[in-house]
Amino acid sequence: MLLSQDELIATLFRETDRAQRMKTPLAVILCRIDDPLLPGLLCKKRALRDSLPEIEQRITRLLRCYDSLGQIREDEFALVLPGCTSFNAVSMAERLKLGVFGSPVILGGVEIGFTAHFGIAGSGGRSSLIVLRNAEQALQSASRRCAGTIERCTYDTETDAGLFLIPAIEQEDFPR
Repeated sequence: MLLSQDELIATLFRETDRAQRMKTPLAVILCRIDDPLLPGLLCKKRALRDSLPEIEQRITRLLRCYDSLGQIREDEFALVLPGCTSFNAVSMAERLKLGVFGSPVILGGVEIGFTAHFGIAGSGGRSSLIVLRNAEQALQSASRRCAGTIERCTYDTETDAGLFLIPAIEQEDFPR
């Protein structure tokens, strides 16, 4: 279900409070759709508007049941991902890039291609407004680069759990 901007903000406040209370990760992905790649002189605004239901459906298929998707502007979506670090959110943005924007939308027999930019921020125990601001800054940075850029906020206090994998049992613990 696509949340309105107000519902999305309320969800973000609730989820950041929960993440702070339970000391769990939370990530936000902002996704801005670029102008459609249209053949001929078709109207770009109309093509985007008519393609949004298909784009929303594609995004929804990639989400978990407890993730939230909301529309901020006509060309911008936000995803709230509880239990997800910003490092995990980069992987999700890659899946969105391929699964949602990797193939054209067909409208009236015309293939319309889309690209998008992604800005990602992790909660790291910070307030929802700071997380949203950091995701917006990452999105702005991604927008200045080539199409399909994924930018993760560098202000995150979280650490990538994959960097600190320690074996649970050392080899010396086993008798020979």
